[in-house]
Amino acid sequence: MSDTTAPAPTKLKITDETRKVSELRPDPKNAKTHSDKQIAEIMRSIETFGYVNKIACKPDGTIIGGHGTLEAIKRLGMEAIEVRVVAGLTPAAYRKLNLALNKLQEGSKWDERILADILAELDAEDEGSDLEGLGFSGKELKGLRDGGEELEVKEIETGDVEDEFWISIRGPLAHQAEVLKALQVAMKPYQGVSVELGTIGLGS
Repeated sequence: MSDTTAPAPTKLKITDETRKVSELRPDPKNAKTHSDKQIAEIMRSIETFGYVNKIACKPDGTIIGGHGTLEAIKRLGMEAIEVRVVAGLTPAAYRKLNLALNKLQEGSKWDERILADILAELDAEDEGSDLEGLGFSGKELKGLRDGGEELEVKEIETGDVEDEFWISIRGPLAHQAEVLKALQVAMKPYQGVSVELGTIGLGS
């Protein structure tokens, strides 16, 4: 009788280890890019608060999450850092984790009212502090502090308009005809508005 027992599933293991920066390497298939400006902001954060957000990597040193942080650390000349080593995943699971670490944080939004209150408190408690080191641009900080620009709405007099407006419809001729017919139907309730059918030769 053959042994048909399925192999035990690979177990996930996460440990924090100190690794030489020279032993860490980017994933060549990492889809997230980092501009020089963002890397400079990460460098500034590390200089201000220390290396807080640990890089995640495979046991062989391939980065899973934290490619921008690795580049910032290299530019700062750091030789060794503590990393979070994730072991026991399949190649597909490592790929999914890389995408998740890069994508999930994009789903969050700021509560601008609370954020503005925090900035006001920081201004009061630490006058003259450099808040741009937090990653916000000067324009963003000004907008949050000022509460945004008020929109001014004015009522103006209007009269009859006899101008002609052109709409360019591109695509297969059959689809263009359907769109034009739909426009004709849509404009019927509006007196004095007409839709003319026709084609324009664009030339080669």
